[in-house]
Amino acid sequence: MGKTFHFITGLPRSGSTLLSAILRQNPRISAEMTSPVGSLTQHLLTLCSSNVELSSFFTSPARARLMRAVFSAYYAEKADDMVIFDTNRAWAGRIAEVLHIFPDARFIACVRDPSMILDSVERVLERDPMRLSSLTAPGENIAQRARRMISPGGFIGDPLANLKKAVFGPHSERVMILEYDALCFDPGTAIDAVYRFVNLPAYDHDFENVRYTAERFDEHLNTPGLHTVHGPVRWQEREPMLPSEIVEDLSAQQFWNAPMRSRCARVLLGAKEQGNTKHDTDHEVPTDETRKIAHA
Repeated sequence: MGKTFHFITGLPRSGSTLLSAILRQNPRISAEMTSPVGSLTQHLLTLCSSNVELSSFFTSPARARLMRAVFSAYYAEKADDMVIFDTNRAWAGRIAEVLHIFPDARFIACVRDPSMILDSVERVLERDPMRLSSLTAPGENIAQRARRMISPGGFIGDPLANLKKAVFGPHSERVMILEYDALCFDPGTAIDAVYRFVNLPAYDHDFENVRYTAERFDEHLNTPGLHTVHGPVRWQEREPMLPSEIVEDLSAQQFWNAPMRSRCARVLLGAKEQGNTKHDTDHEVPTDETRKIAHA
């Protein structure tokens, strides 16, 4: 039995670190807040495809073998029966590539109201205003930061575009949207849905004591504590520390709460309206593809 690979992707500041911290409590699972595998394979594929001198030496099967080799080398120290969740926001835009190598892979896409993503960034910046984080630019005000982050290629805009490709693409049945609020509000139900989606037996997680740090990574970003998780998993309602017009503009990007033509699974807070509509081929998406967490 070889290693099993699944992937965590989605939007930034939307629970991927929390999800990894929970999953790694299971001794059968390996999960981190990110890994270099996505970048390594992207650079390798680019080198083998676009370099005029080198590309002629590589066939598509050879490129696939090289990509598999990166995964094998990086995770060589993991036991052969491990289930590995590799995390990278770019995976949502590369599902076809991944499925060519790992045909049974599933993708957990963590999402959050984009206004709360920016709010989370602002709160991180407020912790140490004397330190210029890599998340911001010198002299940038909040309106400029919002525009930059939601723009194409931006901190939020780029993964949001990748997410839409995953959700509305031909492999959408391999994608689960996991909302940050749902994970925090009822982690037991949310994690149970993840386990069923990736066909793993249930595990008794300790949601009262979830811990994870990535100190060296965060120091490199000049943003200490950015990926620190500690204590019980709790949902806390809070007002964003943002101007109302920015909140309105960013919140409007939450396409996953509306009815949509997609076969993806969704884990959302039950108070939000959701549903699926028919495809253009009049194929009805099964209602059990959408999983709802109800408010207590």
